[in-house]
Amino acid sequence: MKKNQAYILLGIFAVICVVCPEVVFAGVVKSGFENKMANLQNKFSTFILPVMSVLGLVIAAILAATGNENAKSKIWFCLIGSGVGFLAPYIIGWMQGILN
Repeated sequence: MKKNQAYILLGIFAVICVVCPEVVFAGVVKSGFENKMANLQNKFSTFILPVMSVLGLVIAAILAATGNENAKSKIWFCLIGSGVGFLAPYIIGWMQGILN
């Protein structure tokens, strides 16, 4: 059974290589795919994460105002998520500096 699974995974990989060859060579050659992924990472870490963390804080504050008994723990989780969300560009830059 494991031999069949290996053939299936090899077939999936071969199809991906044929359909999207830029995925295979993204680490070797500067391609459009790499630039698209860098732009997506930039947009995600500088806009989407901070907006989601602020929305989470607003929702947790509304829950606290309405008397939800779990609001305090949700506020703490939102604060931790907000810290990670606002520091994400710096964390990613630091990790890229270590890897390069």
